[in-house]
Amino acid sequence: MDAHQLAEADPFNVQAEIFSLLGGMRNEELHSFMKRHEDPTGDEQIELHIYTCYLLFLRTRSAEYLEQAIQQTKRWIAETEVEHAERARRDRILCIMSQHEAIVGRQSDQDVFMSISNDTIEAGLKTRLNMGFSQASSIEDLDRAIDVADVALDFVSQGDPDHAHWLNTLGDLLSKRFERTESVDDLNRAIELADMSVKVTRQGHPDSIISSNNLTNLLGRRYERTGSMDDLNRAVELADMAVSAITQDKTDWTICLNNLAMLLGQRYERTGFMDDLNRAIELADMTINVTRQGHPDSIIPFNNLTNLLGRLYERTRSIDDLNRAIEFANRAVDATSQGHPYWAISLTKLGNSLGRRFEKTGSMDDLDQAVEMINKVVNATTQDQPDWAHWLNDLGNLLNMRFKQTKQIEDLNRAIEVVDMAINATPQDHPDRASFLNSLGNFLGRRYERTKLEDDMERRLSSYKDGWNCSIAPPSDRIRSAGNAAYILAGQSKWDDSSKLLQDAVKLLLSVSPRSIQHSDKQYMLEDFAGLASMAAAAALNAEKMPCHALQLLESGRGIISGLLMEMRGDISDLEEKHPRLADEFVSLRDQLDSPASSTRWSSSTNSTTSWKTRAKQLREADQKFRELIKEIRTQPGFQNFLFPPTADELMAAADPDPIIVFNLSPFRCDAFLIKLDEIIVLELPDLTMQEAEKRIRDLRTSRLTALTPLLKWLWDTVCGPCLEKLGFKKSILNDNWPRVWWVPTGMLSRLPLHAAGSHTQGSSKTVLDRVMSSYSSSVNALIQGRRNHVRQLAVPPLGHALLVAMQETPGNRTLPFVDSEVEMFRNLCPSLQLTPITPTPYKNDVIKHLAASKIFHFAGHGRSDPADPSQSCLLLKDWQTNPLTMGDLRDQRLQKTPPFLAYLSACSTGANEADELLDEGIHLVSALQLAGFRHVVGTLWEVSDEHCVDVARVLYKTIQKEGLTDSAVCHGLHKAIRAIRNGRIGKNKEDRTFTLAYSGAEPRVLMNHYWVPYVHFGV
Repeated sequence: MDAHQLAEADPFNVQAEIFSLLGGMRNEELHSFMKRHEDPTGDEQIELHIYTCYLLFLRTRSAEYLEQAIQQTKRWIAETEVEHAERARRDRILCIMSQHEAIVGRQSDQDVFMSISNDTIEAGLKTRLNMGFSQASSIEDLDRAIDVADVALDFVSQGDPDHAHWLNTLGDLLSKRFERTESVDDLNRAIELADMSVKVTRQGHPDSIISSNNLTNLLGRRYERTGSMDDLNRAVELADMAVSAITQDKTDWTICLNNLAMLLGQRYERTGFMDDLNRAIELADMTINVTRQGHPDSIIPFNNLTNLLGRLYERTRSIDDLNRAIEFANRAVDATSQGHPYWAISLTKLGNSLGRRFEKTGSMDDLDQAVEMINKVVNATTQDQPDWAHWLNDLGNLLNMRFKQTKQIEDLNRAIEVVDMAINATPQDHPDRASFLNSLGNFLGRRYERTKLEDDMERRLSSYKDGWNCSIAPPSDRIRSAGNAAYILAGQSKWDDSSKLLQDAVKLLLSVSPRSIQHSDKQYMLEDFAGLASMAAAAALNAEKMPCHALQLLESGRGIISGLLMEMRGDISDLEEKHPRLADEFVSLRDQLDSPASSTRWSSSTNSTTSWKTRAKQLREADQKFRELIKEIRTQPGFQNFLFPPTADELMAAADPDPIIVFNLSPFRCDAFLIKLDEIIVLELPDLTMQEAEKRIRDLRTSRLTALTPLLKWLWDTVCGPCLEKLGFKKSILNDNWPRVWWVPTGMLSRLPLHAAGSHTQGSSKTVLDRVMSSYSSSVNALIQGRRNHVRQLAVPPLGHALLVAMQETPGNRTLPFVDSEVEMFRNLCPSLQLTPITPTPYKNDVIKHLAASKIFHFAGHGRSDPADPSQSCLLLKDWQTNPLTMGDLRDQRLQKTPPFLAYLSACSTGANEADELLDEGIHLVSALQLAGFRHVVGTLWEVSDEHCVDVARVLYKTIQKEGLTDSAVCHGLHKAIRAIRNGRIGKNKEDRTFTLAYSGAEPRVLMNHYWVPYVHFGV
């Protein structure tokens, strides 16, 4: 656009013929024309002279011409009455030219600007904006509007009532330019201006909500652009304050509600914090309920609720949640048409919801509609739409789904094309880029499987690497990219590169699962990363790293949730002695972060809202302070390894006096780490594969009776036997002087009875049970932490309570006829153990109340393992259907100050974790009681025979009666009990269940059952 056209666009009232004539003149001719009219008379001649000077300035950028135009305009305005019809237009002319004067570096006359009303300045700005600025026009118009607002702001004093208005106006223009250019500098300045506006606007002023909403929205945009959680948290706080500060009868109330709901939804997507999602859904529902049906503003909450319900479906897998999301998406689409500002967003959200339903139901009609809808959006929009890249990525994901169903290569090719376009439209430093790159890598991998084109494999690896290198992307996206890239590199035998990626990815796991969120939310966030630590350890070994390095990777990437709890609940006596101030601060923050989380759903009542907000903010702040405190503690002499993973020396010291065997299963290789007091040995297990382990577990679930014997033999030949042989345990023990081994299984092996491995035939010595006693631990670190807490050997125990719970009759479950006999047997033994038996009412609250004062907790009844959410696995009491005693409830007890000795869970599946995605976390009832503070726990891997439970318990407690409440007595007692059942040494009268030991020493084996197999001991 040339200078004449620019001038013509400004608000001059000059005839078209003269415009054309002046525009055709050379600069010299135009200068001569201006000179001939230096003393104009009448408004028409004055305006023509002003325009000529202005046009010369635009052509030459000479400040002299601009100064002449401005001075002439000032004189012209001075002679014009305020009420004159042309006064506003002349003011706008001066405003526009003065804007140019500021740009070329000359000091404008403040008096002139003070003489122009704010309404006139605003009108000038609106004129600029109305010059054709839109999504399709040149950005130069927006640049000029920003210049006008910038100059205007310079001449509005801070005490002026309109100061906040101009701060908001300029901020809004800068944010619009950010949407067009992705200039973070514009966004940062817009936030600075909005922040100033909030500070200068008194609370209660009509503009205070506008200022607050502007800042809220801008912080939300910067979070989307940079991934800054500080921005998102502050945006949530501001939005929450706005909702509280405005009454429901105000039109802005629904806007504030919807803003808060959207921001809470974004924070849920990043953190998995379920309270945020629940509250966001209730707020979005509330917004819809108070918005008149058919009102244009109803489209926004419809779309928002669609998105939130889709997230809820991903968590609950409830088709009702998904169908409700589709209902609101349809309502939003019905209220728009192509060209409407929310048409594309509405249609995309409906398409994505239908895609989710296809994944649930397999309906190709849903999938085809979804593809058609989002394809229509992509074809009707352009790259300058803020969400365009996301729409392309959404289309790619749907096309990929359809390819997997139809095998039509055209869909896959198109998926790759559109996701590539999304990546090219996304700035290098944008947090969403990693997710797009990961999608592209996945699609290229599928095409490579079909075509074997090496270029696709190279692009695939490059995509994953680039995704990992997006440093501001959400950690979960980066970890996925790193894992995928490492897998490819492993296939190319580039073990150093693969190992480096996996090592760095394992370090990021803690940031995916912060201390400030609930344990169930931590589980959800970690589900995608099962096996990552095992891959890292295996890659490290293949890269010829030291065994200790590989083992440390394995330890640091497993048991994240329990590890955080052990850190907080661990012994800090050294810190208390040497740095009491730091210890006091540690305890204070630990108590905030480790307090039991409320299990109640968020409520919209005022009290509940306040409590929820306060608690959530306190937890986030405490988490940040706790991390800073740990860094400070590590700067103190002797505390440089405070809460770090165990060192090599600490790992080996844990094998005193008994060796530890840590298994690692990965796609790359399978190994056992044999930890001895003086060395760590890696024993490769070439016959062990993940596929074979998975097959054995499937067979075991299908038919335990037929699968168990071959499973135990396979475990010996492939897994346990080589380890015991390497450690020197080569013969059966013929006396009662038993060595012990600690098993630390990972992955699928954690579901299998390693202690029972072997060929249990008469005369065979190839069994674990005949060579060693067995104890389990979820990790070496758990063993170390447990021993640090209250190391004690209690040959003569102090007086204490034995908490006895017998559930012979449980609502909704079969009767257990032997339960009362089992508990009565232990009750009779309590006096000899210096224990006072306590029998609570069989209800959750009463059992928990007595738990802290108990030395031994014995539960006999039904247990239930929850594969969907292991933290909801529970012991069944009378109120289990309404108020279950869950794994989470037990884990949240903090009994470390007066640690109980033994929890004996005579129930089914108390040591089982059936959730494949959380195998690395070891989430089950046994581990919960260990985390609560119990030194030893006896549990079961699957269902147990009620008839044999009393016998196992009797032998164990008789052993403790003889040897005392010692660490070795528990393991020894359970070992003797299960050997006795296996060998047929326990004789029973089925009516009174009297107990005898038939033999001692070597004896023939009666292998008519495997009732002894599921019992396991976890302890220290």
